[in-house]
Amino acid sequence: MAEQNQNDPPLEQAEFDINDIDSEVAHRAVSEAVKDWNGVRDVQFVGGGAVVTYNPLGITKEEICTAIRRSGYRATDIER
Repeated sequence: MAEQNQNDPPLEQAEFDINDIDSEVAHRAVSEAVKDWNGVRDVQFVGGGAVVTYNPLGITKEEICTAIRRSGYRATDIER
């Protein structure tokens, strides 16, 4: 992961529950769907979902969730 500049806002993490995310094919599809969005820094798959690290000035949780849904998987933002 690239180092963060001191002037950058702090990165945030959003956790999503994603249906049928239990295969490498699914992981690849979701990663491809969100990785090129401005602001997304990292995607980690945990259990039945994903944790996305992002810059809130570049993208919103809602936009990330929409990108995941467009990849063919149902995603729900898990509020912490």
